[in-house]
Order: sequence, then C-alpha cells, then structure tokens
Amino acid sequence: MLKYLIGLLLFFPAFGYAGEARSVNFAAFQIVDKDFEFEAIVEGKFSDFIAEMKGSQILALVHTAGAIDGDIITMQTSVLRDNDGSLGDFGVDCQLNFKDESEGEDTSYLLGGVCRIIQVGNGKNLRTVLIIPHTNIPDTAQGFEGWFMLDEDEATGIAFYANVSLEH
Repeated sequence: MLKYLIGLLLFFPAFGYAGEARSVNFAAFQIVDKDFEFEAIVEGKFSDFIAEMKGSQILALVHTAGAIDGDIITMQTSVLRDNDGSLGDFGVDCQLNFKDESEGEDTSYLLGGVCRIIQVGNGKNLRTVLIIPHTNIPDTAQGFEGWFMLDEDEATGIAFYANVSLEH
C-alpha cells in the first residue's frame, strides 16, 4: 500500500498543473562525414534543421505532445542481433525530465537527464552514459525557430538536440 501512495505522490504535481501543454521535440544524430561538426544552435524550421545536418544521419526523432512540467520523456532506439552466438546491441536510450519554469508571458523550458549509448558487438564494446544537465531549450512559439544541442558524445559522434512548440 505504501508503494502505491508514494507512486501517487510522485505524480501529484501534474494533477494541479495549470500551465499550457507543449510539444517537446527531441532528436539524436550521428556523424557519418568525418569533416562534419555539430553546431550548438541550428536555426530554422524542421526542414532547415534536417538540411543542416547533412553530414550526419538521424538516429531517432521524438515529438512528445502534451508535455507539462515534471514529465519524463523517453526515447529508445536499438538494434539487437546475434553476433556469433552472443547478443549484440547498438542503440541509444534516453530518459529526460521536462521542466516548465515559465512565469506569465515569459516562457522558460528546460530538458535534461540521462542518455545511454550502447555499441556492443562486431568487435565493439562501448557503453557510454551521458548526464545531460537541465538545458534551456527554445520555444518556437516565441518567434525563434531553431534547435539547441543538449550534448554531444565525441567518441561515438552522437549529438542530441531539442526544442519546444505549442501544443496543436
């Protein structure tokens, strides 16, 4: 009974939340062109963003509708395969906390958490954990169309980007 009460209390802030729901957009890219470098800020609409990433490949894209303060946003993409009798795993697994620190008309959104990068098999044995501190992410409804980089793992060439848009 106690564990159910504790679980309910973890979700309590969401019950009384009066803010406007947002869509959180989160993307993971990996470099494929050795001369390509990720930019900290990529301006433009979604199509402009994708065009700017031409030296990389998209690993995952998440559009989370209806996000409110305190939500946990998850993204997982993985390829599991038999590798000479053992299991190989190549993928990304993220759990990110969305914070809404807006006051009145002044919007402020943050995203941070943990992303795990796993490349095991085919001669690789890499397990990386990125701790992404809460980072301000742009609100496209405030007139700035763009994406902010949350973090980059240079060893694997993987970077994570995000922005926020109005709920439609």
